[in-house]
Amino acid sequence: MKLLVLTLSVFLTCTIQAQRSFRLNDASRMVDVGIEVGNCDMGDSGTCEPLTVRFFRKNAAKPFQTVRLDRTSMWDSVPKANVINLYDDQSVINFGDYNFDGVKDVAICDGPNGGYGGPSYQVYLYSPRSKRFVHSKAFTKLGQGVNLGMFETDKKKKMHYVYSKSGCCWHQTEGYDVFRGRPRKVYEFTEDALVGDGWVRITTKKFIKGSWRTWEKKAKESEYYKEN
Repeated sequence: MKLLVLTLSVFLTCTIQAQRSFRLNDASRMVDVGIEVGNCDMGDSGTCEPLTVRFFRKNAAKPFQTVRLDRTSMWDSVPKANVINLYDDQSVINFGDYNFDGVKDVAICDGPNGGYGGPSYQVYLYSPRSKRFVHSKAFTKLGQGVNLGMFETDKKKKMHYVYSKSGCCWHQTEGYDVFRGRPRKVYEFTEDALVGDGWVRITTKKFIKGSWRTWEKKAKESEYYKEN
């Protein structure tokens, strides 16, 4: 009997630990967010699975939309929002005006699918017409693959920037504006120190008036990185 009680107690404890719920009321001025995560590996990957995100109108008790993902990445006991640090912590959920229509959209971390096992994101654009967040394949591509986590947004220039790298000596920045409601690549900046002999090749590409222009130069590696 004691063994049965002990087993039941362990089972209930594991169940409670395996599923945790949070309410984030300050992540967005437009909505409140409910986050529910399953089993978490609090190691390097920080993977939790599955993930359920519920969106509430401010101070509402009933959600107007629910998004479920197979997994997410979370390195803290309480999920963060709107944290974008290159090579460092990033958050489970981010709000921003990604298509620059004046309304905040949302990006949700779907696990370590980014470059070097970093976080990746699914992007949902808010539709004022349907009053819901609608998944965007085009914007989601900016937060997937070799890119290093969530893209950065320059509100003044209305540009998004994604970063990628290969080891210590090759880094690239890509810039996207928004054209007809979709991200469009208009800028590329590459630092390539793999050319050897202490040199780094710097290549800049810009999309100007419908065509790409390219500028390339070489600099001494020791001098270049001292200045940059």
